Amino acid sequence: MTPQTSPKPGPKHGHDSREPLEAHWGRFVAWCEAAGHASLPATAATIGQFLTLFPGSASTQRLRRRAIRAHHIAAGLPDPIPTVEARVWPRPEAPDQAVVGEVLAAIPKYRYPIGLRGRRDAFLVVLLGALHLTREQARTITPADVAVTSILRIRSHVVPSSDDPMSCAACAVTRWLRIVGLVWTGFRGDVIRLLDPTRGNLDRHDCEQPVPGEWRRAEQLLLSLDVHGWARTGLSLSGRSMTSIIPSRRAAAADGPIVETLGAVARRPSRFDALTLQETYAELGSTDDAVNDALTRLATILNDAQALGADLQQAATPRKQQIAADSDH
Repeated sequence: MTPQTSPKPGPKHGHDSREPLEAHWGRFVAWCEAAGHASLPATAATIGQFLTLFPGSASTQRLRRRAIRAHHIAAGLPDPIPTVEARVWPRPEAPDQAVVGEVLAAIPKYRYPIGLRGRRDAFLVVLLGALHLTREQARTITPADVAVTSILRIRSHVVPSSDDPMSCAACAVTRWLRIVGLVWTGFRGDVIRLLDPTRGNLDRHDCEQPVPGEWRRAEQLLLSLDVHGWARTGLSLSGRSMTSIIPSRRAAAADGPIVETLGAVARRPSRFDALTLQETYAELGSTDDAVNDALTRLATILNDAQALGADLQQAATPRKQQIAADSDH
């Protein structure tokens, strides 16, 4: 009996994968010759014109760009289609500091973990909205990229300041620097203390106050935080998270600045404040009587419920016996 042999994979598979690319490349070359453009090397304008004149599905256009890129790289030429990362916060014609300030003013700065996540998000807003970094550039920011002097800089970009401490980009950065090192090293108690609203102050510029150097302990500054406020060290904030955070913070800014209650919290006055000692004892006695009455009513309701359950059980017993008798017959 002759053993069956499976077909040997040949070069056909590789040939099949290259056929669409070569077909797209051949069409591009033919069009370039007819239009009087150079196909190798081709300019970005030539490639853009070709893709516009020959529309197709997203996958078709992707294959066309791939074919053009592959032939340029194979010929030792630079990539004619450089990859440009889309910006979550588009760069405007002029610096849009007013919008950045409105978003910063609407972000909570105190309370744990709301203020923790708010300060991280405000730092992200400064990186993307004020300094116009890309997501990849923001993701890789380290302490070495930050210079805290009389002028705050991040990767040589000057962080702008404004008159209002709530909307000041420099204040947003220093607020985050105050806690990021502690968050990185896991000192949650110290972070909660620094975010205590009873000790907060939003009337003065944070960027004008000395910043301790604990922030340099963090190996990365744009931290990924879990739902409990712990830093996921070694894992940078993803581009997808940035794409989600920025629109939500901008949408929240449309409702206007938040009002954070800071400083010592005063207890609300009550009717018991002016009572004498004898009157206080009388109020406690009345409270005990009210509690005893409530417990008595609950006991009565429980007894009634148990009695009702017993009656229902008794009423259902003859019916069960009748069903059992019928089934025997």
